[in-house]
Amino acid sequence: MRLVLRWLYGLGQLAIAMALGGAALALTLAALGPSLADIWGAKTTASTDVDLSILEQTTKVFDANGELIAELKAEIDREYLPLSQMSPAVIETVLAVEDAKFYEHKGINVAAITRAAVTNVSAGGIEQGGSTITQQLVKLGVVGDEQVLERKIPEAAIAMRLEEQMTKDEILERYMNAVYFGGGAYGVQAAAELYFNKDASALDYGESALLAGIISNPSLYDPVYRPTNALNRRDVALGRLVAEGFIDEEERAIYASTALPRYRQFASDVFLDTYFVEEVKQRLLDDPRLGETRADRINTLFQGGLEVHTTFDPVAQALAENAVETQFNLDNNIGIIAGLVSIEPGTGAVKAMVGGPGFEQFKFNVTTQKGRPTGSSFKPFALAAAFETAGLVPDDRIDASSPCTFDNPGGFPNPYEAGDYNGSRRSGSLTIEDHTLRSTNCGYIRLSKLIGFNNVVETAQNLGITSEIAGVLTLPLGVYDVTPIEMANAYATFANDGIRVEPHLITRVTRGNETLILHDPEPFRAIQPQTARLVTDVLEKNVNCRAGACTGRRAQLANHPAAGKTGTGQRNYDAWFVGYTAQLATAVWVGGQEGQIGMRYDRNSPDFTREDYLDAFGEFADPGVTGGSIPAQIWGRFMNDYMAGLPVVEFIEPDRGRRGERLAVEENEQPDVVTVSPCGGANAEVDEDGDGDVDWCRNLGGVPYSSRTGCPSLLVAVDQNDDGRLDRCIARIRPDDAIDPNTTTTTDPNASSTTSTPDDGGGGGDGGTTVAPTTQAPTTTAATTTAPPTTAATTTAAPPTTAATTTAAPPTTAATTTTAAGG
Repeated sequence: MRLVLRWLYGLGQLAIAMALGGAALALTLAALGPSLADIWGAKTTASTDVDLSILEQTTKVFDANGELIAELKAEIDREYLPLSQMSPAVIETVLAVEDAKFYEHKGINVAAITRAAVTNVSAGGIEQGGSTITQQLVKLGVVGDEQVLERKIPEAAIAMRLEEQMTKDEILERYMNAVYFGGGAYGVQAAAELYFNKDASALDYGESALLAGIISNPSLYDPVYRPTNALNRRDVALGRLVAEGFIDEEERAIYASTALPRYRQFASDVFLDTYFVEEVKQRLLDDPRLGETRADRINTLFQGGLEVHTTFDPVAQALAENAVETQFNLDNNIGIIAGLVSIEPGTGAVKAMVGGPGFEQFKFNVTTQKGRPTGSSFKPFALAAAFETAGLVPDDRIDASSPCTFDNPGGFPNPYEAGDYNGSRRSGSLTIEDHTLRSTNCGYIRLSKLIGFNNVVETAQNLGITSEIAGVLTLPLGVYDVTPIEMANAYATFANDGIRVEPHLITRVTRGNETLILHDPEPFRAIQPQTARLVTDVLEKNVNCRAGACTGRRAQLANHPAAGKTGTGQRNYDAWFVGYTAQLATAVWVGGQEGQIGMRYDRNSPDFTREDYLDAFGEFADPGVTGGSIPAQIWGRFMNDYMAGLPVVEFIEPDRGRRGERLAVEENEQPDVVTVSPCGGANAEVDEDGDGDVDWCRNLGGVPYSSRTGCPSLLVAVDQNDDGRLDRCIARIRPDDAIDPNTTTTTDPNASSTTSTPDDGGGGGDGGTTVAPTTQAPTTTAATTTAPPTTAATTTAAPPTTAATTTAAPPTTAATTTTAAGG
């Protein structure tokens, strides 16, 4: 009997349609008739009460252990306001635009559904909603927002049931407080404050028309970011007010002439107070699986009752924060901050994230949102390219002469001059391994030129660098901005035997029994296992220092093997240490919070005193903060604490392969110079911190001044006999005074040449500071000496992957104002 009544109800709708709208409308309702009967049937079988508490369900965020770490909810964006305290103008405008027959229907508007049905049948799908305010209120949390007919049936049924439980004013009040107006504002009071900085009780018809127009699509009709769309939509809303008799045409013209708000009054979409959870939030808001538009995703995330499971390791996070706080003065007056991010090799799981001094103080995540020049921490990518694409080995030798000059056709300056740490002068050759441990700039430019800058770019990208880089001369010196999370991921690829796994923070997102997001890793063979093992072997020596010279001694671990590389930017603006064990890869960056700030005592600074520098950097105030100082200490403290108690996992040894050979590089270079002590003699050298590098010089009378070669790097030229000519090179009293007056460091791209500033205080320095030239990507060939074919070591655990390929050098953009660095 019930089934018969349902069909009779549908046929009745068809008869009415035929009488009122003709055959076309009748055919439309013929298709819809059974669904209308379904609506009535669903209504009569609905539960006694309709529970709308789902509208405000909170999303919960869990760590890797399943413990709750955050709740995402929109309460701070919604200020509940009784209907009696809203201006009549905003109530009437919302009704005119969204549901003019609200006080007449019983939850659904058959005429509106009919109009929508005509449009939808013509379009072959659901294009127009026809939903009443009651239906919209139900849609916000009960049945979802997908435009399909199957959703409309329970939505309409619940709406009719809701009308039996609540009065019209109660439904309207709830709707006016629940609807989304963009910018994180839920409800008319929050919207009034966001766009007009006033209470909803004071809204006029023009302001109300703007707000009512936003409701149907807050992103499309955003008055701040899409003012033209918002203006047109407001005109439509004003037209509805005229049609319903709330205003006349003269008033419409006045309201239509008022300006739109140009900015939002407050940041109402800031919900979170930790960098990790904020990053989770932002990634979800960008994920189309939570909704087609950002407005949809905001609704889903902050009202959908989701469960978000993450990779967050609370122990690792606590240890990371402690390492930063104990190894670095966060309360310095200079504006220097630190960032740290850790990734698990093999899974890509982000375990810890220190995005700055604290999210409450600085709502910007330095580990993910903005790259910084990496200095010599970029050199391992050139090292990997040498092994991977040219078949070189660590014992191959390459010219170590410094300073050095290279032809730079089509760029400026041409020729291009570079130098090593502290203006160090070298001659002869070094192995590729020693070039890495000493972090030479001239050597790494030669190496990259030999193997092809395009191969360095491709290898870096395969390893996990996603920031824009190009094959300029100074590419291996770390002139391009790269984020710490990219660096940590690329080094994690070394730790994972050459297999890259994209970093992720979210493992799955569920709503009830429904899985909305499930992380599905896609491992990629970035480099061959032998390449990864060779790189690791070299970088391990850079930390354990058993080979003598090294820059990472302050990052040594007590009981676990570790590999890593330092990096320092021009004028000590940026300092890095990036490294890994078999179980964890971590990148640490230290630099200016609001831009580039030199992390070395400057007696001419108009902003900071010597005490400020000493307070911020302690023993590193005079020599300057480098990757081998504070960043290495932070890294070492965190990794020592994290690895304590974990099993010791040794790195896989590489195949030793062939013996090294001397490699030739064609270049336009200055003549070789003899190696000169930076103090003019070994007896004047002082290695204060025992790291193998000369820190300052004893004043033993100095050495004669040469107009051709100038002074050794740590001495200064003086006119000793007052005859107007420089005649002697002597030591300054303080280490911070040891600046060669014959050298100039500049970021001016039009400067003819540059020399070096100090980099890492370890083993002959960690790269000089040079200006990245404007240049065309050089056309390069493979090394003149190539290793015989070897068989790469294999592992049984490696998943199927695609081998990395080598392609021709792509067109590149000149790095016109980027500065090279060491590290």
